Amino acid sequence: MKILRLCSFVVILLVLPFFAVNSDHTYAVTTKMWTSTDQTEIAKGKLQNISVHRNGKFTLSPEKRRINEISAAYVWCLVADGTDSLFAGTGNPGSIFKVRHDGTVIEYYKTPELHVQTLAIDTAGNIFAGTLPHGRIYKITSEGKGEVFCELPDPYIWDMIADKNGNLYAATGDNGVIYKISDRGIPSVFFDSPFSNILDLVIDNDANIYAACEPEGLIYKITPDGRASVLYDAEEDEIHCLAIDKNGVLYAGTSSGTPPALHAPTPPVLPEVLLPLLMEEFPGEPSDVWLDYILSDNDLEVSDQASMKDAYAENGNGIEERPVMPEMNSVYRIDKDGRVKEIFVVKDSFILCLAVDDNNDVLVGTGNRAKLFKITSNEEPSLLHDFSESQILDILSYKDGVKYMATGNNANIYQLSGAYSNEGIYESAVHDTSYISSWGCISWKEKIPSQTNILLSTRSGNNKKPDNTWSNWTSEYQQNGGKIQSPPARFIQYRTTLTTDNSKTTPALGNVSIAYLPQNQSPIIRNVEVTTPRHLPGDASGNYNDSDIKKKAPSSPDNVYLGDIQRNVYEHVAHEPKKLISWEADDPNNDRMEFDLEYKSVDENKWKELKRNVKEENEFYWNTNRIPDGYYQAKVIASDDLDNPLELALREEVESDTFLIDNTRPVISNLKTDIEGDSTDSHGSSGYSIIVSGIAKDEMCNITDIQYSINSGEWQTAFPEDKIFDSTEETFLLKIPYISPDEHTIVVNAIDHEGNIGSSRIVFNP
Repeated sequence: MKILRLCSFVVILLVLPFFAVNSDHTYAVTTKMWTSTDQTEIAKGKLQNISVHRNGKFTLSPEKRRINEISAAYVWCLVADGTDSLFAGTGNPGSIFKVRHDGTVIEYYKTPELHVQTLAIDTAGNIFAGTLPHGRIYKITSEGKGEVFCELPDPYIWDMIADKNGNLYAATGDNGVIYKISDRGIPSVFFDSPFSNILDLVIDNDANIYAACEPEGLIYKITPDGRASVLYDAEEDEIHCLAIDKNGVLYAGTSSGTPPALHAPTPPVLPEVLLPLLMEEFPGEPSDVWLDYILSDNDLEVSDQASMKDAYAENGNGIEERPVMPEMNSVYRIDKDGRVKEIFVVKDSFILCLAVDDNNDVLVGTGNRAKLFKITSNEEPSLLHDFSESQILDILSYKDGVKYMATGNNANIYQLSGAYSNEGIYESAVHDTSYISSWGCISWKEKIPSQTNILLSTRSGNNKKPDNTWSNWTSEYQQNGGKIQSPPARFIQYRTTLTTDNSKTTPALGNVSIAYLPQNQSPIIRNVEVTTPRHLPGDASGNYNDSDIKKKAPSSPDNVYLGDIQRNVYEHVAHEPKKLISWEADDPNNDRMEFDLEYKSVDENKWKELKRNVKEENEFYWNTNRIPDGYYQAKVIASDDLDNPLELALREEVESDTFLIDNTRPVISNLKTDIEGDSTDSHGSSGYSIIVSGIAKDEMCNITDIQYSINSGEWQTAFPEDKIFDSTEETFLLKIPYISPDEHTIVVNAIDHEGNIGSSRIVFNP
């Protein structure tokens, strides 16, 4: 049996383009402005009898009054009988309550079912109650006497409507059938959809029926003779509710979201006389999740039986549940000519019910935190009320501007009048300025008719959740643009109180702005490194001082003996700066930074200037050709004075680790040759080897490579005698196969860790 999602929803975030901007500048330590509140912040603020409008304006809400508490878990539906009473269908128990406008509530009729999901009233005052999970319709007379009127083959009756001829139509699940039920209680299939559930029905003046479908998100139009066509196919996978205004304009609300993950053990077998449990299967698709996530464990308890949760535990199977996550949901307006327009959007929330009032304004109820919105006839949305309950499950537009709202978790009925509340309070979300800030002025825009007033105050603290460490609320600011009296702190909050002595008039407040100056924070430098670069950036970069870099190979007595390969090596080394200073830095205030670079030898106390006012790059190529060999340190100094006056600017400096500057070439000494082996023919070529030996030494760093070339041939790698380059002095012994009895020139290079190359040559003449 499939179950459809209706509720158990996540906290709503209002997605209205409120006129609310945090006008932080690009660079931080200048005066900043927090203006009103943005989309996320408004959901975090506390609204009490305050309405929030599309343009960011706050007004008093219509007066709200809670009817006496209903003895149930959910109030699913409301209908009015045209007198001074309305009727409410509830869940657990599945009862019908009669509610008078003075707040008196009595249990009018109690069905043996678990939930009364939908109610309809005929012209004779008879009430029809659609129930679940047995698919029964009860008829209750005006005297409060009831009986089973019709029993349908489908378990879930989601909605019912009646036409002018006394026929009753029932939308059902989980086979997606609409039944037409005669005045004698005889059902017939009016429309059989290919989908799981028909969730809501409305009827127009021409007796055309409009049906909301899931899981495909379709709206069907069905003529009185049963011919169906698709009126709209929404992007969302569920059309949950419909409403139609007096001009025949249709409104549709969606409820799409990701269902929870559940493991579905088999529920216990119950005696026939007891109500079956609501969840018999838990398929993981969107069409199978609804009632389960509204119902608490207590809703699933049956007399003398363990709860479903307990039964699962007894069977050794746990229930793993992840809350339903709503997606972006919408209200669509569909004109009589079929033109569709999205007129309202909510994020992370489900749209559960729609109603049209006498002014042709559309009322929208949501969950998981129940919120009531209004969309005016010119499509301007506003948030009317924020409820403490989880869901608004039904809205009844009565008469004389009075509306009723039915809620779930907890079950209540609220009356909304056409008059404004006497007082409303809005407590803003806490604003984080990131650092301790000094406060400037508070300003706002206001409209204060006669007999109304607006008061504002602020408080501040250094933890994001206000507690007794925060300052007290200031006295109300009497002057727009007055200096904020809260003490300097990181967090700030404002509160506004709107009042009226005339229930037909409300003040209006908008664009509350708080100016502040964050405390300047010093720049942060990390990871200062000095390395020997192996590749030179292009000259056009300007990152290094190229005035000392020569465009020719260094003068060397050995150059004449070097082939092109070695000349290229020399030119590369000569063109390349010897050190790269790099660092990472940022400014907590997002200030622009500039850097000064200094250096000194380890045995010196005074730092020397290397480069000033480095701005664009966090690196500097340093040509060390004129720096004496030795061990040095570099220092990077960061300053934020580009964006701060001198008296407020801050500096930070970090020194590098010690590094070596070594521009001296290694020296090759004791270079000599010898012959090893015996002659085997007249030329003596096949039995001889040339032995070349010597010592490579550097004064500052280790020798890292030895190579040799015979007669300007390819360079060959050689190793020291101990096979490891691990010292500033390495002894080498090269064994070269004898080639010919001619004279040979052998060049040996020694390369140190800093890339300096020392060369020597020897002529071998057998």
